Formats: sequence, C-alpha cells, structure tokens
Amino acid sequence: MTAAYVVEALKLRRSRVVVVVTVALLVVPALLARVFLIAAERGGADPMSTKAALLLPGVGWPGYVGGLVQVYATAGVVGAGVVVAWCFGREYADRTVVSLYASATPRTSVAKAKLVLLTAWSVAVGTGVAGAAAVIGLATGLGLPDAADWRALARLGLLAVLSGFLALPVAAPASIGRGYLPGIGGLMVLVVTAQVAVVAGAGTWWPWSVAAVWAMGGASGMEPVAPAWLVVVPLVAALGAYTTVTWWQRAEVV
Repeated sequence: MTAAYVVEALKLRRSRVVVVVTVALLVVPALLARVFLIAAERGGADPMSTKAALLLPGVGWPGYVGGLVQVYATAGVVGAGVVVAWCFGREYADRTVVSLYASATPRTSVAKAKLVLLTAWSVAVGTGVAGAAAVIGLATGLGLPDAADWRALARLGLLAVLSGFLALPVAAPASIGRGYLPGIGGLMVLVVTAQVAVVAGAGTWWPWSVAAVWAMGGASGMEPVAPAWLVVVPLVAALGAYTTVTWWQRAEVV
C-alpha cells in the first residue's frame, strides 16, 4: 500500500494537468469575481455592468465573495472533476493499466491511493482558495475584511473542499468507461443535473448543488440550507469511491 501512495503521489506532483487546474482554481475564479465587482461598482449601462449588479449580493467584500461563491459553485466541481478523470482515465488511455495486473501491488490498493490523494488535494486546494481570495481582495484595494467577511471566506473555503469531494464519483465512469472521455462525460452529467436541480427547486437537497446553495446563504431568493444537510456530500463521495474500488477489484484486463 505504501508503494501505491508513493507512485500515485509522484504522478500527481509531475502532472501538468494537476498543476494547471490547481493554479486555475486558486486564481481564475477570484479574478473573475473581482472583475464582476468592478463592473457592478462602475454602474454603467453596458450589459456586463448591468448583469454584474444583478448577480452580486452587494459591494465591497460581500459582493466580491458572493460573486466568487457563484463562480466556484460550478468551477470547483469542473476543475476537480477534470483532475479525477485524468487520474483514473490515464491508466487506460496510456495503457499502463495492463502492468497493474502483473504488479505485486493490488489494483485495489492503487485505486484507494488515488482516491485518498485526490481527497487530500481537494482539502489543500479548498484551503488555498480562501487564502488566495483574501490575498487578491487585499491586493486589489478592497481593504481589510471584517468578521462577517472572514466568515464568508470560510464558507467559500468549505465549498471548495466539498466541490472536490463531489468530483470523486467521476472516478467511476472514467474507470468503467476506460478513459478520460467517459469521465468527462460523467462530470458534465453531474454539473448539468446540479443546474437543473436548482432551477427545479431541488437544489437544497440534491448532493451536487446543496453545497453551493448553502454557501450562498439564501441569496438570489433560494431557500437557505441547514448545515446538517452537507453530510450528503461525503456520503456520495464515499459511494463513488466504493463503486470505483469495486470495479478495479473485479475488472478484467483490457
């Protein structure tokens, strides 16, 4: 099992996909939210300023963090899902999965190592998202956040962590479909169903939308979500992990 962790950690550390997605998740949503806030505060009649003023919950830190939560509600799952699809799908795309059947390390140990490391990566990125958002806000002239703003940043960080957990089930279609594309396809299904659930009024309990609705705190007329409902997120992550490990245990060589 130790060997599996060492090898999989090396793959993640050297992967350009992981590096690009990590940097993108840390920086791009925060920059987009800051641009939206600038457009909203400008108060122009152009389409961007008008739309930004409607979407953001306010100005200053509340508007900035509120906009960032809305961006990250989708971007977080998409970014983490791409990493998960790559981590499992590459074994089939690069034909390295064949060597696992001749390895002394059980395939289930490899799958478990991937899942544990992806979970750790999600926690690290989620923590980093809140920190990066605070730095970018300070660097772009928003001033020092107050106690309410820090609580909002903490909610953002937890949303980022949970988004990574919600992407773990993507490992199952990437493994069963034997490649990146089935994993990306499964990811798109999760993202679309989350959007549909919000529109249909089921966003307060659907696993792939409940974290985002909770982080928004009842904004945009949506019903607030009790923190206890967030337990559904690790449950679906565990179910996805179980399905993936079971597949790796029983799958035949390709």
